[in-house]
Amino acid sequence: MTIKSNITDFIIIFLKCFLILIFFGFFLPKFLDFILYYYICKPNIYDNSILVHNIVNKNIDLINNYVTVFKDFLRY
Repeated sequence: MTIKSNITDFIIIFLKCFLILIFFGFFLPKFLDFILYYYICKPNIYDNSILVHNIVNKNIDLINNYVTVFKDFLRY
C-alpha cells in the first residue's frame, strides 16, 4: 500500500468515528429525551385509571433521573 492510500483510509475511518461520536453524543440523547418527554408528559388518562397514573408518575421521576445521569455522563 502506498502512503496516499494509507492517508485516505485513515481520513475515512476518522470521519466515520467522528460521525458516530456526534450521533451518540448529540443526536441520540436529544432524540431519547424527546421520546421520553412525549411518552411521559402526554399520557392518555382515561376513567378508572388513577392507580396506573400514579404508578406512571413514580416512574417519571426514575426515568428523569436516568436521563439526567446520562446527559451528565456524556458531558463529562
